[in-house]
Amino acid sequence: MSESEFDAAKAQTSADSAESPGTKKPPITSAQFFDSLLLIEDFLRYGCRSGRKVEIPLPGGLPADTSLATRKAQLEALAARVSECTACALSESRTHTVFGEGVSDPEVLVIGEGPGAEEDRQGRPFVGASGKLLDKMLAAIGLSRQTNCYIGNIVKCRPPNNREPTPIERAACIGYLRAQIAILKPRFILCVGRTAAHGLLDLADPISRLRGRTFEFEGIPVVITFHPSALLRDASLKRPAWEDLKRFRALIDGSSRAGE
Repeated sequence: MSESEFDAAKAQTSADSAESPGTKKPPITSAQFFDSLLLIEDFLRYGCRSGRKVEIPLPGGLPADTSLATRKAQLEALAARVSECTACALSESRTHTVFGEGVSDPEVLVIGEGPGAEEDRQGRPFVGASGKLLDKMLAAIGLSRQTNCYIGNIVKCRPPNNREPTPIERAACIGYLRAQIAILKPRFILCVGRTAAHGLLDLADPISRLRGRTFEFEGIPVVITFHPSALLRDASLKRPAWEDLKRFRALIDGSSRAGE
């Protein structure tokens, strides 16, 4: 909440209090009450208006054999909606929204945290130094955004200074990711980084307790590993990340054999 917003709210409060005693106001609804609490939390924690949860209608009832053309059209429509989104404060500083990139019938959906500076400039996910490393990581286990993967993020706009997106910002954007998953129908999900795992699975555990396990999101197996940027900062994490990737590949291969 900016100083001007605060002054406007104060002026409105003064005007309301000056109304005649006999004026009867409608009672505040529970939605308005909780919305006010969110705005108060924004101001106390972040010093500005952050955001609120956005409900995105999911494309329910899609047949299993939805054509690629239909999926692409649905993704394009959703991307257009994302490009106009102002549900949280991240929209105020973005250059471009970063919707996602990859094939429309992915074997694997890769989910990261949010766009960085280069992603914000180009409007594409994972195109900076972390993106180059991610492409190498995926290629090492036979995956690629060009052939069998789709890459997205928990939030579609870059947080200032590449900070971690707040819980309110994640809540404001998660509906878009859920809609993407409903359209894409990936067979597996790979979360890179703690924030991606927390945002998708509504968890709070440290990544040390999330690695080495298989979770599920609406029936889709989910594996969690380190974010590529963490590997760039700390080379000692590359070996455990490689173990995560080998385990993920084995999970994919095991599922393929079971389906034969």
